[in-house]
Amino acid sequence: MKQGKLVAINNVQKADRCVDFLLKRPRMEMVGLGMLYGRPGLGKTTYARRIAYTRGYVYLRLEATTTPKTFAKELLQNLYISLGMGDYLPAGTTNNIYKQCTQLLLDHEDTVIIIDEIDYAFRYPLLLGAIRDLVDETLAVVVLVGMQNAKDRLNQINEYYFDRCNYFYEFEPVSLEDVSLITREVMSIECPDSMVNYIHHNSAGNLRKAVKIMHMLECKYKINPIQAMNDILVQGAL
Repeated sequence: MKQGKLVAINNVQKADRCVDFLLKRPRMEMVGLGMLYGRPGLGKTTYARRIAYTRGYVYLRLEATTTPKTFAKELLQNLYISLGMGDYLPAGTTNNIYKQCTQLLLDHEDTVIIIDEIDYAFRYPLLLGAIRDLVDETLAVVVLVGMQNAKDRLNQINEYYFDRCNYFYEFEPVSLEDVSLITREVMSIECPDSMVNYIHHNSAGNLRKAVKIMHMLECKYKINPIQAMNDILVQGAL
């Protein structure tokens, strides 16, 4: 299988629209805050990482141990790298580090920051507030990525914060057409309709499962293509 490709399936196209909308918004009238959310296994993190890598965006992943200071330090380090300013080891107070981040974002208005696992920030009002302040005080685009209830949780925690979000997109289960496109783009073997149907049915719309099934079928096919196809036909008939 080909690795590292970001196939333009439905979720990718619609998530791209979110980022493009925020980049093209009237910046003096609207903040650049958006949210991508959805159930596990639909490709949110894969999208976030690969779009950041290919377009030079800043990608940050929150963890259970993330604090406002560790977030600020990681953001500042990544800003230096993404802006081509080299490595930097932040030091000083949390407030001072945030001021450095803010100044860099003011100097580089087209910066896009993607914050994955935003659900962890829902437990820490100071961390959530710090992210909001970056959006309010700069023209940068910040895209939050969270689980299926992230939109509702944000609304429950802070209605004002929720109203600041100018774009929401919920990732959907992958369709048969999505699976067909992915097989053509990433699999190193020819994938007939029967195999596409088999992958889609057994993955039940879960992209992570679909990729695992593709890899398994590819391995089996390379060993014994006739047996692999027979297995698909038999299981598909059950």
